[in-house]
Amino acid sequence: MLVPESAFERARSGSGQLFAVTRPPGAERTQYLVQAVEQAQAQGLAVVWTTCRADAPPYWPWHAVLAGLGCDAAVLDAEPEVCARKVTDALAEEPALIIIDDLGLAGEEALRLTRFVAGSVQRLPVVLVVTAPDSTSSDETDRLVSPPPERDETVRLVQRAHAVLAEGRITEARDLLDQAARDGDPEAALGLPGMWVNKYRGRADRALAIARLREALAARPPEPLRTRLITRLTAEQAYDRRETESVLRALEKARSTGDQLTLAEALSLAHHALWSPEHTAFRLALAGELISVASAAGLDLLALSGLCRRTMDLFCLGDPHAERSQAELARRASGHPGLLFFHAAMDVMRTIRAGRFAEAEQKSLACLRIGVEAGDVDAETFHSTHLFAIRWLQGRGGELVDLAEQVTHSPTLPDLEFSFEAALALLALEAGQRDRARSALHRLTINGLTAVPLSSTWITCMFCVVHVAAALGEADIAREAYRLLEPFGPLPVVPATAIVCFGSAELLLGIAATTFGDAALATGHLERAVTTNIRLGNLPMTAYARATLAQTAGGERGRALFDVAINDANAIGMSARAAMWAQARDGLSGRILIRKENGWWVVSHQGRETRVEDLVGMRYLARLVADPGTEIPALELVGGEDSGNQQVLDPVARAAYLTRIRDLRARLDDDPTPRLEAELEALLSHLERETGMGGRTRNFAGPAERARTAVRKAIRRAIDTIATTEQPTADALRDAVTTGYRCSYRPSRS
Repeated sequence: MLVPESAFERARSGSGQLFAVTRPPGAERTQYLVQAVEQAQAQGLAVVWTTCRADAPPYWPWHAVLAGLGCDAAVLDAEPEVCARKVTDALAEEPALIIIDDLGLAGEEALRLTRFVAGSVQRLPVVLVVTAPDSTSSDETDRLVSPPPERDETVRLVQRAHAVLAEGRITEARDLLDQAARDGDPEAALGLPGMWVNKYRGRADRALAIARLREALAARPPEPLRTRLITRLTAEQAYDRRETESVLRALEKARSTGDQLTLAEALSLAHHALWSPEHTAFRLALAGELISVASAAGLDLLALSGLCRRTMDLFCLGDPHAERSQAELARRASGHPGLLFFHAAMDVMRTIRAGRFAEAEQKSLACLRIGVEAGDVDAETFHSTHLFAIRWLQGRGGELVDLAEQVTHSPTLPDLEFSFEAALALLALEAGQRDRARSALHRLTINGLTAVPLSSTWITCMFCVVHVAAALGEADIAREAYRLLEPFGPLPVVPATAIVCFGSAELLLGIAATTFGDAALATGHLERAVTTNIRLGNLPMTAYARATLAQTAGGERGRALFDVAINDANAIGMSARAAMWAQARDGLSGRILIRKENGWWVVSHQGRETRVEDLVGMRYLARLVADPGTEIPALELVGGEDSGNQQVLDPVARAAYLTRIRDLRARLDDDPTPRLEAELEALLSHLERETGMGGRTRNFAGPAERARTAVRKAIRRAIDTIATTEQPTADALRDAVTTGYRCSYRPSRS
């Protein structure tokens, strides 16, 4: 590959790169250049491909470059220094790929201008590719990009990259290491030393990084470099495959070398490769050891990385020392934008947790800028996550459903990242797009929830899954989610990067239990969720958990819980949520609660309980009562799909009948025989039976019609059964439940 995908991504962020092609002219070189053009177009970059000529006017081919980009070529008429500045100003307008073929044939003016642009390319949104006119690189091409240097020169490149990285310039450090790796330096194949794994999200870039590691190992480097390369390769592969044993073995191998740098890098890589919730406590121990080892060895960047990881782990565990650790990180990482980006992201989380949504949005934008400037591939993803959390808590999540769809298909997401698919389902539900929500949920759970890999965002993915399953009455999915989440009940719903916090995982267990009909179990979980959220200082999720508990508890206790939740929500700008909760509270006085208990349905109303056998209609009633005020299609209640109604009498048959009737009437005028009269009468009677009002053709009952009828009859039978022992409850249900193609439960507010 001539140009890695990351070069185009950086160009879109305003930082370009220079590439020199030393291959001889021919089909192979052209193929590489065509591939670069296709990559650039796929990334949305403008493309200009031009060739130098010995007989061309001064500054050629820059006339063609500027014209191709829609810029004014008249800037080339200025004095040389002014001309160079104006050209770079023009190139700063939009991301572009510029290919200059046969640079050695350019005139002196064009060469000087090309050197100036090449020297400024890191500040421009431009990928500049130059080629030589023959198999031997021209002097001018050599001046732009040196040919493969000697070993000591590549070593200097690596050393310079490490120095630049220590100053927080991640993109520049990555470019230097990329150049050194292309020149064959085995240490450069490690990438950013000991830092995050899976930072190459494009498949081609990631394959290239893995290939470089394997190529460096094949050269049989000495120890401890060999162990460092093995550890990096193992961590990258383990992250993809969600393995743990291989990473721990590599870590122990690193310990055995006795080299502090090798051990510190291995601790950092192992920490990231084990970024799923079941390893959180172990990761905290790894982060602590990383801080100790790196600090003792004078590896300041790795020590700071350890402090950053420790802070994240403390937030994931709900540890009260997390804020203190974050304050230390802010103080010590002030000169390193790459780590300040993570501090800023965690600060947004804390601001959301405090219920200061407007301030959190501003901080998220600032965090985005820091991340882009630092060159972090997750900058835009973190910003989207912050926005989703804010809008959902405000009750405005439906506004972002299309953005969620876009992020779901983003090339910067890891292959095994499913949280945005789950977020799409949740936000579609908020937008009232139940079919879209169901489709996203079923795509995610098609092979069962156990097939969703445990990852850094797994617990936030499950947050969305549980909410959508509850709203859509997916009891089986809720039951499976409960089983998978139960070990994490004591933890907060925080991804490994600690960029959002959705309160206690007890909330999810409570909602899941409610969905599969165990109200007593749900109440215990929801009560613990409220208590834990208060301890975490999470104001929005405390109000949300209270309102959820109120819905389950019902009665006077439910009204009291709703009152507190509504007041708290209004105080922090969750007015849309507060309005929804107020409506639910107002319906509690006349509301009926239905729960499943030991195979029977228990109907509670005004302090009295009635036990009913497991009728189909009771399942429908329980679903409606659990979501008062919401219209649910009858087809959804029975779990079917609408294929439309089918006509009893198709148009061809109807036309044939009418033709025959006209023919019989004409013949009867001439020959009124009893046989013809009988046939006509039979045809008219049949046509009348198969024709509805207004002469329209009758339809067979389609799935929606059959569902409407089945639900109405089943609910009527269930209410009649309740009436045999508790007539007032049955009357209240008849008043509150509406059936039809869409069904709902709307209790009286009296």
